[in-house]
Amino acid sequence: MAETRRAGEGSGALALCASTIFVSAFLLFLVQPLIARQILPWFGGSAAVWTLCLVFFQVVLLLGYFYADWLSRRPLRTQAIVHALLLLAACAMLPVIPDAAWKPTGQGDPATGVLAVLAATIGLPYLAVCTTGPLVQSWVALLHAGDAPRQARVYRLFALSNLAALFALMVYPFVLEPVFALRVQALAWSAGFGLFAVLAIVSVLAVARAKPLPVAAAIDAPAAVPASPLSWTDQVLWLMLSALGTVALLAVSAFITQDIASVPMLWIVPLALYLLSFVLCFDSDFWYRRWLFWPAVLVLAPVMGWYLNTPQRSLPIPAAIGLFCAGLFAICMFSNGELARARPGPARLTRFYLLLSLGGALGGIFAGVVAPHFFNGYWELPASLAAPGLILLWLVRGRQRWVWLGFALAVVVGFAAFLRMDAVAVSTNVFYASIAALACFAVLYTAWRARSWAAGAGLAGVLVSAAVAWLSIASVREADNRTMLRVRNFYGALRVEQFGIPGAPTASRRLMHGVISHGEQLQGAVQRRLPSTYYGPESGAGLALLTNRGALQRVGVIGLGVGTLAAFGRSGDTFRFYEINPRVTAAARSHFTYLADSAATVEIAQGDARLLMQQELEAHGSQRFDVIVIDAFSGDAIPMHLMTREALALYRRHLLPTGVIAFHISNRHLALAPVVKRLAEDAGMQAVRVGFKPAPGNPTLEHTSEYVLLTNDGRFLQDPVVRERGETIDATGVTTWTDDHSNLLAALQWTTKP
Repeated sequence: MAETRRAGEGSGALALCASTIFVSAFLLFLVQPLIARQILPWFGGSAAVWTLCLVFFQVVLLLGYFYADWLSRRPLRTQAIVHALLLLAACAMLPVIPDAAWKPTGQGDPATGVLAVLAATIGLPYLAVCTTGPLVQSWVALLHAGDAPRQARVYRLFALSNLAALFALMVYPFVLEPVFALRVQALAWSAGFGLFAVLAIVSVLAVARAKPLPVAAAIDAPAAVPASPLSWTDQVLWLMLSALGTVALLAVSAFITQDIASVPMLWIVPLALYLLSFVLCFDSDFWYRRWLFWPAVLVLAPVMGWYLNTPQRSLPIPAAIGLFCAGLFAICMFSNGELARARPGPARLTRFYLLLSLGGALGGIFAGVVAPHFFNGYWELPASLAAPGLILLWLVRGRQRWVWLGFALAVVVGFAAFLRMDAVAVSTNVFYASIAALACFAVLYTAWRARSWAAGAGLAGVLVSAAVAWLSIASVREADNRTMLRVRNFYGALRVEQFGIPGAPTASRRLMHGVISHGEQLQGAVQRRLPSTYYGPESGAGLALLTNRGALQRVGVIGLGVGTLAAFGRSGDTFRFYEINPRVTAAARSHFTYLADSAATVEIAQGDARLLMQQELEAHGSQRFDVIVIDAFSGDAIPMHLMTREALALYRRHLLPTGVIAFHISNRHLALAPVVKRLAEDAGMQAVRVGFKPAPGNPTLEHTSEYVLLTNDGRFLQDPVVRERGETIDATGVTTWTDDHSNLLAALQWTTKP
């Protein structure tokens, strides 16, 4: 009878523990976009803020797992008391709403400010949430002490936690964010944290009651310490594999959202694949098969490396996105599948998770902090493509016949070098086909000599790593033929490209951020003074600047680009640009001449436009602009804080009563005209849409553009050109965006504009 009662208590304790883990993981992942969305307006809305948030959460996760590893070795009574105190301290920091005192001044590197506000707002609650998963799993292992098969299944709870994270990833952008304001989301999360805290405390009490020992002994007995020490090679492998998955996730996410397609919320796809790999690999050994995923990695990694080496992007956008998502999934399945195969017994569970989190934190710091400051491009991507091959060689090192492996490798590399000699003229396709054929033969030969297919896989891994490295170097050399400048910082990677012979009238230079153009300038002495791309005389910006133009004009521009709008400046005019990225300012001054050639007085305010304009208003009053051009919405991670009720109110305070606000909304994936129209109605202003499509072969490099012009000036609205070109906007069903609530999903166009 007692055994039946204890079995029932054990089942109840297990259910409680599983519920606690699911809720903790759901909250853990839900709070990341929630807190990031709250601070994005403070730091310019850059995609790099998301990366820094991820780095912060990984570091705190590391601290949490260190805490769990330390605490799990203490008596259960001590664990219950200490963890309850942590939960209560975390509750004292609720709700998770950032204090406005943490708003930055708009100067300097924002990385420190992002980390500081995260620590002050969510640090302790996040620590409490992330520690509970491994700690509760150790309690479950204690609950099944003496039952090895059931103890071994404790890792399925790790799969459950990642399933909860995947669920949170789907729920937040598609259910919570479109419906609820940020403050409501923060309060709801805080209430959920209270529920989680109760579940965690009840779980440890239930485990103590259900453990197959007297309750007092269960509470006071310390956790068993394994006799055999962990191998350093195993621990290094855990670190490398967990770091690989994180670096691959961040690198592929940045690449597909900035260099392939600037589609909003595209980052969800790689993150979902990353989490899915954890769910599958730790749920059961059935899902990860070496015979399937090793070849997948060995094939997809060099193909992705090849794509990086194609200057004109040889694949259609959907195919390219599919290639990199498939490659990321294969790499994540490889890294997490090998982690699952190498997992220790339940007694070492918390140490295993500690090293996993340490590897993830190191990978996140490398990709999110080190790379932007020390690399001038996304070089962490080819590194993540080359690393699996080397790790694969390490995994099969015991089956190698090193003499034959070295011989086969030397033959392939030597043949490649021979084909690349100046005396041998072969096309690129012939070169790739020849090397691939010889590499396949060498792999099969090595496997035959070693009597092991794993030995051949090891050689294939080395060859793939060498191929990715070679392709990456070739890509840099090829790009340098037209790339005059390549720089990178917190806000992303920029490059200046030269087209045509420098100095020729038809030659041009272009500033690129991934696939987004920030402006282009012709090089001829006369042509270089002509406004181009999205800012020609017939664009919405040109219409706002040239219609009913006064003797003197003061213009504010949010977003510098290459400074094209300065071409409209006359003597006596003032053009004040607000630019958040100092690298853009430096490139506009060093490689383009719009700013230097302008007859107007040109001012550049460095920092986030909204923060700077608020500071200017408080310190000196209104700027009294005739025209304000807001040019920040062409990418995938649009700064929504520049398109809210509060932002428009600030712009109006800097605008003359007869002034015009021009929103540049040329975006292939977002329908922003109704959003701006609704803002105008909310503020009591008139709004007209102005579109422009240049004639084929236009000599001034003008692009198709779309603007919405806001004003209360009847004279401007009655101008014949404005009446002819202005279009009405249907904003039916669109809600007003505010700092507390915006619905990017509703603005997403499921069919891309041409």
